[in-house]
Formats: sequence, structure tokens, C-alpha cells
Amino acid sequence: MEETPKTYNEEISLRDLILKGRSFIQEIVRHWRILALCIVLAVGFQVYKYITFEPVYPAKITFSVDEDEGGSNAGLTGILGQFGLGSVRPSRYNLDKIMALSKSRRVIEHTLFSKLSIDGKDDFLANHLIREYKVMGPATTPGGKPTDFFFTHDSLTAFNRTENEMLMTLYGMIIGPPEHPEKALVTADYNEDTNIMSIDVSTSDEALSLALAHRMFESLSRYYVNKAIEKQLKTYNVVSAKKDSVLTVLKSTEYQLANFKDTHRGLLMRTDQVSELRLTREITALAAMYAEVLKNTEVADFSLKNKLPFIQLIDAPLSPIQPTQISLLRKLLMGIIIGGFIGSALVVCRRIWLDIMADHSH
Repeated sequence: MEETPKTYNEEISLRDLILKGRSFIQEIVRHWRILALCIVLAVGFQVYKYITFEPVYPAKITFSVDEDEGGSNAGLTGILGQFGLGSVRPSRYNLDKIMALSKSRRVIEHTLFSKLSIDGKDDFLANHLIREYKVMGPATTPGGKPTDFFFTHDSLTAFNRTENEMLMTLYGMIIGPPEHPEKALVTADYNEDTNIMSIDVSTSDEALSLALAHRMFESLSRYYVNKAIEKQLKTYNVVSAKKDSVLTVLKSTEYQLANFKDTHRGLLMRTDQVSELRLTREITALAAMYAEVLKNTEVADFSLKNKLPFIQLIDAPLSPIQPTQISLLRKLLMGIIIGGFIGSALVVCRRIWLDIMADHSH
């Protein structure tokens, strides 16, 4: 007995909903001028974006980093892997660290102040960016107008305030503003399955995109390799210097013994024999020390080479680069859809407002 009213109420609610929707559609058709105006404005905006769009030239460089650092840990994980422990992987370089380094000011500074020739002009990469994007220098006086500025040297420690401001401006262009990272000229990423990294560069000039991609890769790989072997290189240099100093003393002592024997031929006095024994004993000790230092040098050299990361270039961008373009038809369709949605929403909101005000008036 209670199911009939419930079904009846549901049918009435659905009927009201259909009628309300049809009334909204009739309202939109009745005020088609508002809808048309919104569509015209949206289409006009999309056409403006199409006309003012500047094509960019994407240059992508891919590379891989050797995952095996060597050493006892790698050997241990390799042995465990043979027993089917799939969760144990060879130790690998932190790819997230490489991505963070790609945004570091140190790497970007090395990139910006590398010299190259673009359009027959040999200059810093930073100055090529300034010309391409018409970056103006800060005003020299309070309230003054921006001035033309170009870098004349690459001594970063000697930069003045103006040069530092321009450097930070270019740095912000490359990594992109924090609120709009999609505007960055350079982005880095890696594939989690293959661990293949990529550097993507997009500028408004083909030659600039190619140069920036190559120099960014060179600066990043050089800095990463130097940091990875910094400790081992320091140890090798210390041991190598010790080896050279011991060898110098050994040669000097050997020369002293040879000179002593030449000047004391047929010696009879026991004091002369003591001097010869002392030099011989010192040479023996130095020879043993040199052998130990030589062994340590070889160990340090092996450790250095074993720690040295292997960064392999996979694909590099080549000229010509196909610039990115936008479709006029797509822009027109977007304008029609966006304008139609906004126009319909305005008409519907207007109708709802009038209904509310009419209810309150009664």
C-alpha cells in the first residue's frame, strides 16, 4: 500500500526535473543573443591567441646513468639477486638527485657562461638568451627605465649587483617561475621503468634550443661526475703525492750511496763501513715504503675508476627541429565550446535569479 505513493512521488520529481530542464533550454533559445555574444567573444579570444602564438622549437636529449657503483655492496646485492630476492637491486645513482642538480644554480651558471656561436655571433649563451627574449637590465636609477645589458665576463665572484640580478632573471627563465613551472625553458625527467633520463629544452629559436640542450647535458654530467668521485679523487691525489715524495727521497738516497762508494773505493776504516750500512738500510726502508705506497696508489686508482659514473648519451637533438604549432580549427572549437558553456550558464543563472525574486515577491 505504501509503494504506490513513493513511486508516484518519484515520477513527479522526475517529471519536474524534465520540465525544468526543458524550460532552461527554451530560455537559452529565447536569449540566443547572449549565447551568441559569449561564443563570439570566446572565439575572438582564441583567434587572438592563435595569431599571437610564437612557435617554439623543442630539443630533447636522452641519456642513461650506469646504475652499478661497484664495490662490496654491489657484489653483495648481485649474490642475493641470484637467490631470487627480487627486491634486492644493484645500488644505483639517485636519479632524483640528478634532477635536482639540473635545477641547481651551479649547473645552470656553467651552462649560461659557456661560449658558442649562433647566427655568426660568438658570445656567452646567457647573452644569446638576452637577445632572443629581449631581456632588459634593471634600471640604473630609482624609478628609471630598464636598460640594455649584456655580460662581459664570466667571473661570477666578481659580479656586481646588476650582473647578479640579470643572472637570477635568466636562472628563473630556465627553471621556470614557482607558480608556473610549465613556463620553464629546461625541464628534466626520467622513466621509472627504464631509468633513462631526458632533458627537454623549448625556446623560440632552433639554434638556441640545440645549444642549450647540449650545454646543459655537458654541464650536468660534468658536475655530477666530479661530485660522485670527489672523495676518491682526493684520496688518490694524497696517495699519489706521497708516492712521488717517497720516490724522490729514495732516488736521492740511492745517489748518495753511489757517490759514497765512488769516493771511498778500497775503504778500510770501519767508520766508512757504518756510513755505507746506514745508507743501505735507509734505501731498504724507503724501497719498502715506496712499494707500500705504490700498492695504495693502485688501490686508490682502482677505487676511483670503479666509482666513476658512466653517463652515456642515447639520443641528441638534430637540426632541423619541427616547431610546435597550434591548430586554428581546434582553437575555434574550443572558443565555441567555452563560449557556449559560459553563455548558457549566464542565461540559466539569470532565469534562476528571476524565479527566486518572483517567489519572494509573492
